Amino acid sequence: MGKVVLEQISSQSFEHPADRAALDALKKTVGFDRLMRAIAKYGADRIWRIVNESSNLRLSKQQVGSVYAIHEEVCRVLDVEPPPLYLQHDVRVNAYTAGVEDPFIVVTSGLVEGFSDEEIACVIGHEMGHMLAGHVLYGMVARSLGSILMILGNFGPPLLGPLLEMSILSALMYWQRCAELTADRAGLLAVQDPETALRVEMKLSAGPGSRISKELSLEAFMQQAREFEEREADKTDSMWRAMLEYERSHPWPVKRASELDAWVRAGDYEAILKGGYQRRAGAVTALEHLPRDESDPTEALAAKAEVAIRAALDRCYGVHVSPRIPEDTLHLALGAYADSLEPGERVLALYDRTVTGNGERGILLTDRRVFTSSSPKRGVYHRDVAEVTPSGGGLFSDPGLSVGPLELRFHTRSIRDAFADAIQGSATAFRGG
Repeated sequence: MGKVVLEQISSQSFEHPADRAALDALKKTVGFDRLMRAIAKYGADRIWRIVNESSNLRLSKQQVGSVYAIHEEVCRVLDVEPPPLYLQHDVRVNAYTAGVEDPFIVVTSGLVEGFSDEEIACVIGHEMGHMLAGHVLYGMVARSLGSILMILGNFGPPLLGPLLEMSILSALMYWQRCAELTADRAGLLAVQDPETALRVEMKLSAGPGSRISKELSLEAFMQQAREFEEREADKTDSMWRAMLEYERSHPWPVKRASELDAWVRAGDYEAILKGGYQRRAGAVTALEHLPRDESDPTEALAAKAEVAIRAALDRCYGVHVSPRIPEDTLHLALGAYADSLEPGERVLALYDRTVTGNGERGILLTDRRVFTSSSPKRGVYHRDVAEVTPSGGGLFSDPGLSVGPLELRFHTRSIRDAFADAIQGSATAFRGG
């Protein structure tokens, strides 16, 4: 029986609850905002791209085609465009994802030589999970925080003191361990065989050597995992585990197997395979690839509004314009302050007022409505906008716009003015101007 293609599956469908909680805590850590702004300013993302392109082998149908075929199959099942896949000469079993704007996946020769095709697929699916869940940037920072701080220090005074650095490192490592649990679920969804996914965890624990592999018992490993789970209630054991895990980037394989097994037994995995999952926000709302029905009066006016909004915001720094709206940020914005969209309603622009990009506060424009996090979720229709009035921008207030009953706030006047043009243009379009 073939695998179920999980069309436009959103990471929200398989996100581990500890992942989201740890990420929220990380973003509130003192100094974290400053670190992320510095990374964005100096383009630290380039480091990983340069290192990868200069030292690893890019795979294709012509270059180690058997592994690339596994990669393509995983992408088909998870319904994503295949990112570049690279092979790194390293006898250790490992894989990682890097690159924020243009993500890529790296697998080691130790992994390829020691794992079966389905096990390799599970690992690649795990990495795809990191991509879908928006883990890549924070994951790269977690792996190389010391190097990043050293490089950024060359551009000026030390970015963080020792105590802040330790605090951020602790929060980053904890979040990354939780993020691995989300990615493990994606690996299982890629292969759709719990035994394969659990066998990967077992091999990560024991090693992939040919002699060892022949004598491994998944049943015995899962018994070990269940015993581990039972002992987690012991407060002394729990304290020691927290101390021993402090600087680990990944949870212990036995813990990962226990968490994955619990997810399967809870029925969530089977529900996803039966179609009970959330689709990506971008897939539901960014419909540029579909032609509009110009015979529909609302669609015809919305098309004119879209032209006005794009003209005003396409080149506005700090505003995400579709189709390049971050998936996770858009998804959170829709959940936090935008009501259910109407059939055919298209998200065109998102302004995120949070520094860390969690999408919980901001402004969302569709081709029919204006939404803001400071007002009810139903928003205001462009056709009902009579006046757009600038406000604020003084010493003690952010620049703002009054749009009917809505009060919109922005970090800069330039963004405010761009939104004023966009909303006035869309309102004019709906009035037939």
